[in-house]
Amino acid sequence: MRVIFQKAKCQRLIGQTKRSGNDMAQLTTTNKPLKRSVADPSDSYQSLKPLWKKSRAVLQGQENVKAHDEYLTRDYTNLLVPFSPSMTQKQYDFYKSEAELPGLTSQYCKVLISALLRKDSHLKLPEELPEDAKNWIKTNFTLDGSSLFNFLDNALWEELQTSRAWIYVDYPKISKEAYAALTPDERNTIKPYPILIEAENVINIQTDIHPVTRKKTLTRYITRYLSKKYDPNNPWHPTYVDTVCDHYLDESGYLVCDYYEKIDPNAEIKVLNGDVRQEYHGVISESSYQKTETIYPTKFGERLNRIPAWPVNGQFEPVEPVLMPLIDREISLYNKVSRRNHLLYGAATYTPVVQSDMTDEEFESIVSAGLGSWLRVRKDESISVLETPTAALSDMEKAIESTVSEMAKMGIRMLSPEQAASGVALEIRNASQTAQLGTLNAKVSSTLKEVIAFMVNWKYNAEYSSMDIEFEMSSDFAPMVGGEGAMRLVSEWYQSGIISRSTFLNIAKYNDFLPADYSDEEAIQEIQTDPLAAAVPDDNMEIVE
Repeated sequence: MRVIFQKAKCQRLIGQTKRSGNDMAQLTTTNKPLKRSVADPSDSYQSLKPLWKKSRAVLQGQENVKAHDEYLTRDYTNLLVPFSPSMTQKQYDFYKSEAELPGLTSQYCKVLISALLRKDSHLKLPEELPEDAKNWIKTNFTLDGSSLFNFLDNALWEELQTSRAWIYVDYPKISKEAYAALTPDERNTIKPYPILIEAENVINIQTDIHPVTRKKTLTRYITRYLSKKYDPNNPWHPTYVDTVCDHYLDESGYLVCDYYEKIDPNAEIKVLNGDVRQEYHGVISESSYQKTETIYPTKFGERLNRIPAWPVNGQFEPVEPVLMPLIDREISLYNKVSRRNHLLYGAATYTPVVQSDMTDEEFESIVSAGLGSWLRVRKDESISVLETPTAALSDMEKAIESTVSEMAKMGIRMLSPEQAASGVALEIRNASQTAQLGTLNAKVSSTLKEVIAFMVNWKYNAEYSSMDIEFEMSSDFAPMVGGEGAMRLVSEWYQSGIISRSTFLNIAKYNDFLPADYSDEEAIQEIQTDPLAAAVPDDNMEIVE
């Protein structure tokens, strides 16, 4: 298997399927299904993959953008637009070296994630569960022991890039004999764990009516990825195996997992910034994948009756990446800034001209002084140069400023000029970003409730639903009251006995009047032992003269 450290040339689908060059999200195919293998991506996948690649390139920085444009294509799919269709690859490489990605959308994406995770998420589990259940979810959520916060950080980053991130819940493989030999403490460490799956690895899904519950559900879920196998003769470097897992519900509604493998020594593996990837394209031919294993996942001896996979945004139908309008604007800005740089470097370049009858040796001694590029003409000849493109530079700066202003109006608050404004004006200016954060918060919170409920049921052999779990990723964007005036009203309700103390404290936490980890019981004990609180005189005490 050949491993390359660069982007491969853009490949088209083989057969009767083709993609439009100008609209990268458009795919033209036949209405009759073509004979394909289990490893071939769906048409929906093929149509969205160029958008995912473009989004990842822009959000992951300048090096990724330049790697995306490794080769100059003739179907106008390069992010950095060449000067003309006749531009050569060497000219394009030189132009690309001058290119500069502003990185505004990437920074905005990080701001969104920071805003959603700046406070601890709210989680409340059923009281019947063990006391360590909440600590397990909060601090030991994944297989490698990462916290819920770290998992959400990665999930949001993936979701904002593609709007097609998936969460799959798995369980450690252990035999009945090995499990019976474990101590109670060791058994407690065996627990289900979530896996964050990238959009490119989910090549096909199907939804249909469940054979038993008669509800619409996910009935097929196919993932394709590279698994590592180590040869005893070479234990240091892996052999990458193209692996496909077909998760589907059988006629009785139970989960079946079929694994297929294919070892291709001529396949190209791309390694970019430490990330190992393989390009998946539709190949209409007989399948060369061999089924290696079939698994029937169980929960306490009973087979699972669903596929434990959830899209992070809660939508089975694919959608365009949420930041694509801003990404398209940044690509436009990327081209304008790169053209500006090219003009700027050209304007800053000068070439001395020598008009003399000096000898070749004397001319070489001057050139070797290192003053730049030289031209030598005869004594009686003259040479003229084009004027520097200062006017074009001025126009390009205006175009760049206009594009930045458009991106600010589209929701990137950090690009807006800081001016004195009233609270209402600031609220209106932030309305777009707040609405976007609120929608994403609601979608991810709803999905995590289902994931946590499934994990709790799998660990404790329970039958809880998502309605039994309280989870809010960010209370800042929950539909709660806010402001000092509202808190005064809530305080009056509490003092009048209209609402409970726990409700009053929750509202105070949501509005940052109390820290998120505030404990009422600990606070009461601390107040009772505080010497200043104990020294407060009792108003009912009689004063004896």
